[in-house]
Amino acid sequence: MSATNIAATSINRRTRWPRDLKIFALFAALWAAALTGKIVIRDVAFYSPIELEAVLLGIKFEGYPAHLVLAAQAMATFTLAIGLAGERRWGLLLAFAYLFEVVISNLIFMLTYMNDLAEGSRVRLAGLAGIMAVLCLLYLWIRARNLLFADQFRS
Repeated sequence: MSATNIAATSINRRTRWPRDLKIFALFAALWAAALTGKIVIRDVAFYSPIELEAVLLGIKFEGYPAHLVLAAQAMATFTLAIGLAGERRWGLLLAFAYLFEVVISNLIFMLTYMNDLAEGSRVRLAGLAGIMAVLCLLYLWIRARNLLFADQFRS
């Protein structure tokens, strides 16, 4: 094997992703399990005093449509966890898209129900969830922007 082949193989090696992104993937998988558990527990319980609710793009769903929304969110979260754990670029893109949807959804929900006194506590919770989602989105951007754009700037 010549020296140029050895040098070429060392340049083409993929860089390892930071370990904290793997931990982020683990938390995403746990969140997907929690969403799935929320659906299952509501279905198993004979009587639930509070109806199941879900928010997607600022629209509040209740009952069976909420089951579908939560199932879709759980599938998307578990898919992005698999992508991040497998160090795939599409996993990062899906994570950015999902967190951006969460931020926009909470913002729309807050603006829509801000003047409804009955939804006051849920608006506050949406505000806190939106802040947490923005922090997660910023953290993910800071840690992953080099991984997304690494191949574009190499010569």
